[in-house]
Amino acid sequence: MSSMLFSVVIPTYHRNDLLAQCLDCLAPGVQTLPAEQYEVIVTDDGFQTTAEDMIKQCYPWAKWVAGSHQGPAANRNNGARYAQAEWLAFTDDDCLPSASWLLSFAKAITSDIYVYEGKTTCDAGIHSPLEHAPINLSGGYLWSCNMMIRANFFQNIGGFDENFPYSHMEDVDLRERIKLNGCLIKFVDNAVIDHPPQKNPLGYQLGAMHESEFYYWYQKKHQQLSVLYLLIQVIKARLRLIFKCPKNRETIFAIYQLFREIIYVIMNATKWIKKYRINC
Repeated sequence: MSSMLFSVVIPTYHRNDLLAQCLDCLAPGVQTLPAEQYEVIVTDDGFQTTAEDMIKQCYPWAKWVAGSHQGPAANRNNGARYAQAEWLAFTDDDCLPSASWLLSFAKAITSDIYVYEGKTTCDAGIHSPLEHAPINLSGGYLWSCNMMIRANFFQNIGGFDENFPYSHMEDVDLRERIKLNGCLIKFVDNAVIDHPPQKNPLGYQLGAMHESEFYYWYQKKHQQLSVLYLLIQVIKARLRLIFKCPKNRETIFAIYQLFREIIYVIMNATKWIKKYRINC
């Protein structure tokens, strides 16, 4: 392992415009941490287009590597395999790290803590029930868009579980495995990343993502996930946002997408239960 402090791992997939904004925030001289103390690795799952040419032309200080094409969890693990530094700092291609992001993590490091999470904001706010953003203002989530972990510890616990069928719950799974190892997770208030709101997938796509929850519950050998409980939680969360946002045409569309999400879960839950009851 080199004397470099951080390897920043950014998974990307067909979002070069957003990735460019993220890389602008991580450029040498923009981050207050000296450039020689960190590297940036972009692990690219794109197949129609990639970010390779853009990075070579505009961000030559960043390393582009081809992804594994097996989902976001596998893509993060792929980037980590190229890391040269003592610590892995994860963010996403649609995020905007603050200038002091890495330096704040560096100042927070203590010898007895191997995992850190930063503050994730959404400065623009969520003004539509068709938008989402992972916000973490006080800790306890360990969202993969703003976290740091000692590289050898990450490898020892197996990294992100690549068997999750969708980009959902894999960071929750990592957090719980870290806790099972008896490790503390330290919240770093000054390690700020802004996550602008993004459009939600369509209702049936949101419904499909809930398969990850069935995988999570069954492979953890917890009590079986109640379909009714899941649906109640989904409905509560969606309606809370619908009632919070201004009422307009998007309100009606959001209710329609919620209906499609519910129907998808009802139509597929039995299949998921059988699948993971046998395989987990």
